[in-house]
Amino acid sequence: MASRFFFRWQPRFSLSKFLQMSWSQYLFRFLPFSFSQWAIRTLGRLYYLVNRREQALIQEMIGLVFRGKIAAGKVQEKIKTTFQGIFDHYHEKLFLGYSNFTRLKAFLRKQVDFPDLDKLQEAQAAGRGVILVTGHFGAVEFLPGALTLNGIPTSMLCRFQSTRLREAQGRRARWIGLDLIEPRRGQGLWAALRALRTGRILIIECDEFENWRPTPHRLVYFLRHRLPPDRTLEVLHRRSGASVVTALVKRDGRRPYTCQLTPVDHRSYPGTIPISERCLEILEAAVQTHPEQWYQWKEFGKMIKTHREVGDDHQEGGYLAPESAITLPDQA
Repeated sequence: MASRFFFRWQPRFSLSKFLQMSWSQYLFRFLPFSFSQWAIRTLGRLYYLVNRREQALIQEMIGLVFRGKIAAGKVQEKIKTTFQGIFDHYHEKLFLGYSNFTRLKAFLRKQVDFPDLDKLQEAQAAGRGVILVTGHFGAVEFLPGALTLNGIPTSMLCRFQSTRLREAQGRRARWIGLDLIEPRRGQGLWAALRALRTGRILIIECDEFENWRPTPHRLVYFLRHRLPPDRTLEVLHRRSGASVVTALVKRDGRRPYTCQLTPVDHRSYPGTIPISERCLEILEAAVQTHPEQWYQWKEFGKMIKTHREVGDDHQEGGYLAPESAITLPDQA
Protein backbone atom coordinates (compact mmCIF):
# COMPACT_ATOMS: atom_id res chain seq x y z
CA MET A 1 0.00 0.00 0.00
CA ALA A 2 2.76 2.41 0.94
CA SER A 3 4.68 1.50 -2.21
CA ARG A 4 1.67 2.22 -4.42
CA PHE A 5 1.18 5.60 -2.78
CA PHE A 6 4.88 6.43 -3.25
CA PHE A 7 4.82 5.86 -7.00
CA ARG A 8 1.56 7.76 -7.50
CA TRP A 9 2.77 10.82 -5.61
CA GLN A 10 3.93 13.64 -7.87
CA PRO A 11 6.49 16.19 -6.59
CA ARG A 12 5.50 19.86 -6.64
CA PHE A 13 8.78 20.91 -8.22
CA SER A 14 10.43 20.24 -11.56
CA LEU A 15 13.67 18.37 -12.21
CA SER A 16 15.28 21.76 -12.75
CA LYS A 17 14.27 23.09 -9.34
CA PHE A 18 15.12 19.79 -7.65
CA LEU A 19 18.68 19.82 -9.00
CA GLN A 20 19.14 23.53 -8.27
CA MET A 21 18.46 23.29 -4.54
CA SER A 22 20.99 25.04 -2.32
CA TRP A 23 23.10 21.96 -1.69
CA SER A 24 23.86 21.51 -5.40
CA GLN A 25 26.36 24.36 -5.51
CA TYR A 26 28.63 22.56 -3.06
CA LEU A 27 28.96 19.60 -5.43
CA PHE A 28 30.65 21.84 -7.97
CA ARG A 29 32.86 23.72 -5.54
CA PHE A 30 34.51 20.59 -4.21
CA LEU A 31 34.07 17.76 -6.74
CA PRO A 32 35.90 17.23 -10.05
CA PHE A 33 33.87 17.42 -13.28
CA SER A 34 33.36 13.66 -13.65
CA PHE A 35 32.34 13.17 -10.00
CA SER A 36 29.79 16.01 -10.02
CA GLN A 37 28.43 14.63 -13.30
CA TRP A 38 27.92 11.21 -11.69
CA ALA A 39 26.19 12.85 -8.70
CA ILE A 40 23.73 14.77 -10.90
CA ARG A 41 22.93 11.66 -12.94
CA THR A 42 22.21 9.74 -9.73
CA LEU A 43 19.95 12.49 -8.38
CA GLY A 44 18.17 12.69 -11.73
CA ARG A 45 17.39 8.98 -11.65
CA LEU A 46 15.97 9.36 -8.15
CA TYR A 47 13.74 12.20 -9.36
CA TYR A 48 12.26 10.08 -12.16
CA LEU A 49 11.86 7.13 -9.82
CA VAL A 50 9.22 9.28 -8.12
CA ASN A 51 7.96 11.32 -11.07
CA ARG A 52 6.84 8.41 -13.24
CA ARG A 53 4.30 10.44 -15.20
CA GLU A 54 6.90 12.84 -16.57
CA GLN A 55 9.23 9.95 -17.32
CA ALA A 56 6.47 8.15 -19.24
CA LEU A 57 5.72 11.26 -21.33
CA ILE A 58 9.35 11.52 -22.44
CA GLN A 59 9.45 7.81 -23.27
CA GLU A 60 6.21 8.11 -25.23
CA MET A 61 7.50 11.01 -27.35
CA ILE A 62 10.74 9.23 -28.26
CA GLY A 63 8.72 6.15 -29.15
CA LEU A 64 6.36 8.14 -31.39
CA VAL A 65 9.25 9.68 -33.31
CA PHE A 66 11.38 6.55 -33.77
CA ARG A 67 9.02 3.57 -33.53
CA GLY A 68 8.75 1.88 -36.92
CA LYS A 69 11.94 3.55 -38.15
CA ILE A 70 14.42 1.56 -36.07
CA ALA A 71 14.40 -1.74 -34.14
CA ALA A 72 12.54 -1.82 -30.82
CA GLY A 73 15.77 -2.51 -28.93
CA LYS A 74 17.35 0.58 -30.49
CA VAL A 75 14.38 2.70 -29.36
CA GLN A 76 14.90 1.57 -25.79
CA GLU A 77 18.59 2.38 -26.04
CA LYS A 78 17.78 5.88 -27.31
CA ILE A 79 15.37 6.38 -24.40
CA LYS A 80 18.06 5.37 -21.92
CA THR A 81 20.73 7.65 -23.40
CA THR A 82 18.24 10.53 -23.70
CA PHE A 83 17.66 10.59 -19.96
CA GLN A 84 21.41 10.61 -19.44
CA GLY A 85 21.61 13.58 -21.82
CA ILE A 86 18.94 15.43 -19.82
CA PHE A 87 20.97 14.94 -16.64
CA ASP A 88 24.15 16.10 -18.40
CA HIS A 89 22.38 19.30 -19.47
CA TYR A 90 21.64 20.21 -15.86
CA HIS A 91 25.14 19.22 -14.84
CA GLU A 92 26.54 21.65 -17.46
CA LYS A 93 24.18 24.40 -16.28
CA LEU A 94 25.26 24.03 -12.65
CA PHE A 95 28.93 23.62 -13.58
CA LEU A 96 28.64 26.95 -15.39
CA GLY A 97 27.15 28.64 -12.35
CA TYR A 98 29.10 27.18 -9.42
CA SER A 99 32.45 25.69 -10.45
CA ASN A 100 35.74 27.51 -9.82
CA PHE A 101 35.65 30.54 -12.12
CA THR A 102 39.28 30.36 -13.26
CA ARG A 103 38.89 26.66 -14.01
CA LEU A 104 35.62 27.34 -15.84
CA LYS A 105 37.16 29.92 -18.17
CA ALA A 106 40.01 27.57 -19.01
CA PHE A 107 37.49 24.78 -19.62
CA LEU A 108 35.37 26.86 -22.04
CA ARG A 109 38.42 28.07 -23.96
CA LYS A 110 39.89 24.60 -24.31
CA GLN A 111 36.90 22.26 -24.56
CA VAL A 112 34.43 24.10 -26.86
CA ASP A 113 35.63 24.03 -30.46
CA PHE A 114 34.36 26.35 -33.22
CA PRO A 115 35.67 24.85 -36.49
CA ASP A 116 33.42 27.12 -38.61
CA LEU A 117 33.92 30.37 -36.71
CA ASP A 118 34.68 32.16 -39.98
CA LYS A 119 31.02 31.70 -40.99
CA LEU A 120 29.91 33.64 -37.93
CA GLN A 121 32.53 36.34 -38.51
CA GLU A 122 31.39 36.68 -42.13
CA ALA A 123 27.80 37.20 -40.96
CA GLN A 124 29.04 39.79 -38.44
CA ALA A 125 30.76 41.72 -41.19
CA ALA A 126 27.36 42.83 -42.55
CA GLY A 127 27.20 45.18 -39.54
CA ARG A 128 23.63 44.50 -38.42
CA GLY A 129 24.32 41.94 -35.73
CA VAL A 130 23.69 38.23 -35.94
CA ILE A 131 20.76 36.22 -34.60
CA LEU A 132 22.37 32.99 -33.48
CA VAL A 133 19.61 30.39 -33.33
CA THR A 134 20.18 27.33 -31.19
CA GLY A 135 17.99 24.81 -29.38
CA HIS A 136 17.80 22.68 -26.25
CA PHE A 137 20.52 20.54 -27.76
CA GLY A 138 23.87 19.32 -26.54
CA ALA A 139 25.99 21.61 -24.39
CA VAL A 140 24.05 24.75 -25.29
CA GLU A 141 24.79 26.20 -21.83
CA PHE A 142 28.45 26.59 -22.80
CA LEU A 143 27.71 28.49 -26.03
CA PRO A 144 27.43 32.14 -24.83
CA GLY A 145 30.43 31.99 -22.50
CA ALA A 146 32.63 30.22 -25.03
CA LEU A 147 31.78 32.79 -27.73
CA THR A 148 32.48 35.69 -25.38
CA LEU A 149 35.84 34.22 -24.36
CA ASN A 150 36.66 33.96 -28.08
CA GLY A 151 36.31 37.74 -28.31
CA ILE A 152 32.82 37.81 -29.86
CA PRO A 153 30.41 40.33 -28.24
CA THR A 154 27.44 38.18 -27.25
CA SER A 155 23.99 38.73 -25.76
CA MET A 156 21.50 36.05 -24.78
CA LEU A 157 17.82 36.09 -23.99
CA CYS A 158 17.26 33.93 -20.93
CA ARG A 159 14.95 33.12 -18.04
CA PHE A 160 15.77 31.74 -14.60
CA GLN A 161 13.68 29.82 -12.09
CA SER A 162 16.38 29.86 -9.43
CA THR A 163 17.34 33.20 -7.88
CA ARG A 164 20.60 31.70 -6.67
CA LEU A 165 21.63 30.57 -10.15
CA ARG A 166 20.48 33.87 -11.69
CA GLU A 167 22.80 35.78 -9.35
CA ALA A 168 25.72 33.38 -9.85
CA GLN A 169 25.52 33.35 -13.64
CA GLY A 170 24.79 37.09 -13.74
CA ARG A 171 28.02 37.87 -11.86
CA ARG A 172 30.08 35.59 -14.06
CA ALA A 173 28.54 37.00 -17.22
CA ARG A 174 29.47 40.55 -16.17
CA TRP A 175 33.05 39.48 -15.40
CA ILE A 176 33.62 38.28 -18.97
CA GLY A 177 31.42 40.85 -20.78
CA LEU A 178 28.51 38.55 -21.63
CA ASP A 179 25.16 40.37 -21.80
CA LEU A 180 22.29 38.34 -20.32
CA ILE A 181 18.87 39.76 -21.21
CA GLU A 182 16.15 38.63 -18.84
CA PRO A 183 12.92 40.22 -20.14
CA ARG A 184 10.78 41.94 -17.55
CA ARG A 185 7.57 43.86 -18.17
CA GLY A 186 7.67 43.16 -21.88
CA GLN A 187 11.06 44.81 -22.54
CA GLY A 188 12.80 41.71 -23.90
CA LEU A 189 12.15 42.43 -27.57
CA TRP A 190 13.48 45.98 -27.39
CA ALA A 191 16.60 44.92 -25.48
CA ALA A 192 17.21 42.23 -28.11
CA LEU A 193 16.87 44.73 -30.96
CA ARG A 194 19.24 47.17 -29.20
CA ALA A 195 21.85 44.43 -28.87
CA LEU A 196 21.59 43.58 -32.58
CA ARG A 197 21.78 47.24 -33.63
CA THR A 198 25.09 47.57 -31.80
CA GLY A 199 26.48 44.63 -33.82
CA ARG A 200 26.31 41.99 -31.11
CA ILE A 201 25.51 38.30 -31.47
CA LEU A 202 22.05 37.54 -30.03
CA ILE A 203 21.46 33.93 -28.97
CA ILE A 204 17.88 32.60 -28.93
CA GLU A 205 16.42 29.09 -28.90
CA CYS A 206 13.92 28.02 -31.55
CA ASP A 207 12.32 25.18 -29.58
CA GLU A 208 10.85 26.99 -26.57
CA PHE A 209 7.45 25.45 -27.29
CA GLU A 210 5.85 26.74 -24.10
CA ASN A 211 6.59 30.33 -25.20
CA TRP A 212 5.84 30.14 -28.90
CA ARG A 213 3.81 32.88 -30.56
CA PRO A 214 2.03 30.82 -33.24
CA THR A 215 1.96 32.01 -36.84
CA PRO A 216 -1.71 32.26 -37.96
CA HIS A 217 -3.00 29.85 -40.60
CA ARG A 218 0.25 27.94 -41.05
CA LEU A 219 1.56 24.55 -39.95
CA VAL A 220 5.07 23.10 -39.96
CA TYR A 221 6.20 19.48 -39.70
CA PHE A 222 8.61 18.78 -36.86
CA LEU A 223 9.54 15.26 -35.72
CA ARG A 224 6.59 13.69 -37.58
CA HIS A 225 4.03 16.11 -36.11
CA ARG A 226 2.29 19.17 -37.50
CA LEU A 227 2.69 22.26 -35.32
CA PRO A 228 1.84 25.96 -35.60
CA PRO A 229 5.29 27.59 -36.00
CA ASP A 230 6.61 30.38 -33.81
CA ARG A 231 6.82 33.86 -35.33
CA THR A 232 9.20 35.49 -32.83
CA LEU A 233 12.29 34.90 -34.95
CA GLU A 234 10.53 36.39 -37.97
CA VAL A 235 9.78 39.56 -35.98
CA LEU A 236 13.38 39.92 -34.79
CA HIS A 237 14.78 39.25 -38.25
CA ARG A 238 12.41 41.66 -40.01
CA ARG A 239 12.89 44.53 -37.54
CA SER A 240 16.66 44.20 -37.21
CA GLY A 241 17.77 43.05 -40.65
CA ALA A 242 20.33 40.88 -38.85
CA SER A 243 21.94 37.82 -40.40
CA VAL A 244 20.76 34.45 -39.09
CA VAL A 245 23.07 31.54 -38.23
CA THR A 246 22.20 28.32 -36.40
CA ALA A 247 24.53 26.97 -33.71
CA LEU A 248 24.37 23.50 -32.18
CA VAL A 249 26.96 22.51 -29.56
CA LYS A 250 27.35 18.76 -29.91
CA ARG A 251 28.79 16.60 -27.14
CA ASP A 252 31.60 14.50 -28.57
CA GLY A 253 31.96 11.74 -26.01
CA ARG A 254 33.18 13.03 -22.67
CA ARG A 255 34.86 16.12 -24.11
CA PRO A 256 35.47 18.28 -26.11
CA TYR A 257 32.33 19.92 -27.50
CA THR A 258 31.96 20.99 -31.13
CA CYS A 259 29.78 23.93 -32.22
CA GLN A 260 28.30 23.42 -35.67
CA LEU A 261 27.49 26.77 -37.34
CA THR A 262 25.15 26.96 -40.35
CA PRO A 263 24.26 30.26 -42.08
CA VAL A 264 20.55 30.50 -42.87
CA ASP A 265 20.08 32.78 -45.86
CA HIS A 266 18.50 32.79 -49.31
CA ARG A 267 21.60 31.25 -50.86
CA SER A 268 21.14 28.05 -48.87
CA TYR A 269 17.33 28.27 -48.59
CA PRO A 270 15.94 29.89 -51.77
CA GLY A 271 12.30 30.88 -51.95
CA THR A 272 9.97 32.10 -49.26
CA ILE A 273 10.42 29.50 -46.50
CA PRO A 274 10.26 31.43 -43.19
CA ILE A 275 13.49 31.75 -41.24
CA SER A 276 12.01 29.96 -38.21
CA GLU A 277 11.10 26.92 -40.31
CA ARG A 278 14.58 26.74 -41.83
CA CYS A 279 16.08 26.74 -38.33
CA LEU A 280 13.67 24.04 -37.18
CA GLU A 281 14.71 21.86 -40.13
CA ILE A 282 18.35 22.08 -39.05
CA LEU A 283 17.46 21.30 -35.43
CA GLU A 284 15.20 18.41 -36.50
CA ALA A 285 18.00 16.81 -38.52
CA ALA A 286 20.28 16.99 -35.46
CA VAL A 287 17.61 15.51 -33.17
CA GLN A 288 16.91 12.68 -35.59
CA THR A 289 20.61 11.80 -35.58
CA HIS A 290 21.32 12.46 -31.90
CA PRO A 291 18.03 12.30 -29.93
CA GLU A 292 19.98 11.77 -26.71
CA GLN A 293 21.36 15.32 -27.00
CA TRP A 294 17.94 17.02 -27.11
CA TYR A 295 16.32 17.66 -23.74
CA GLN A 296 13.05 19.28 -24.81
CA TRP A 297 11.12 16.01 -25.13
CA LYS A 298 8.82 16.78 -22.19
CA GLU A 299 7.78 20.21 -23.47
CA PHE A 300 7.41 18.79 -26.98
CA GLY A 301 5.08 16.13 -25.58
CA LYS A 302 3.04 18.70 -23.69
CA MET A 303 2.66 20.79 -26.84
CA ILE A 304 1.66 17.76 -28.94
CA LYS A 305 -1.00 16.78 -26.41
CA THR A 306 -2.31 20.35 -26.14
CA HIS A 307 -2.42 20.67 -29.92
CA ARG A 308 -4.35 17.40 -30.24
CA GLU A 309 -6.86 18.39 -27.58
CA VAL A 310 -7.44 21.82 -29.10
CA GLY A 311 -7.71 20.30 -32.56
CA ASP A 312 -10.38 17.88 -31.38
CA ASP A 313 -12.36 20.77 -29.89
CA HIS A 314 -11.98 23.09 -32.90
CA GLN A 315 -12.29 20.96 -36.00
CA GLU A 316 -13.71 23.78 -38.11
CA GLY A 317 -11.28 26.43 -36.96
CA GLY A 318 -8.07 24.57 -37.75
CA TYR A 319 -5.32 24.74 -35.13
CA LEU A 320 -5.01 26.87 -32.07
CA ALA A 321 -2.09 27.07 -29.67
CA PRO A 322 -1.33 29.07 -26.51
CA GLU A 323 -0.26 32.66 -27.14
CA SER A 324 2.77 33.73 -25.15
CA ALA A 325 5.50 36.31 -24.87
CA ILE A 326 8.80 36.46 -26.74
CA THR A 327 10.56 33.11 -27.22
CA LEU A 328 13.23 32.75 -24.58
CA PRO A 329 15.91 30.17 -23.80
CA ASP A 330 14.95 28.18 -20.73
CA GLN A 331 17.58 28.85 -18.09
CA ALA A 332 15.40 27.24 -15.43
